[in-house]
Amino acid sequence: MVKGIDVAGEAAGGIEGAQRAILLDPDLVVMDLSMPDLDGIESMRRIHKAKPELPVVILTAHADPGVEREAREAGAAGFVAKGTGLEDLVTVLRGAAEESRHSPTAV
Repeated sequence: MVKGIDVAGEAAGGIEGAQRAILLDPDLVVMDLSMPDLDGIESMRRIHKAKPELPVVILTAHADPGVEREAREAGAAGFVAKGTGLEDLVTVLRGAAEESRHSPTAV
């Protein structure tokens, strides 16, 4: 448990993840790239279609530059390799959430 960070929900796959992110309206979504039924990038696109201001941080074992570039082009607010220490993960999550609060909303 990390002070100031609460888990609003969890999902078993990409379709459920996108649906829950849209319905629960959290401050931030943490999503894997490899999920059953729908990959993380497509799930993130669905989230951004409904809630373009909602930051999505990708947490994944696919730590290669091409995958990271694809995720960022799809709108990822951050990209963290699995195995990253808790302190670094929390720094990325807080940075993505803070950035989204200060970014102007596009219309």
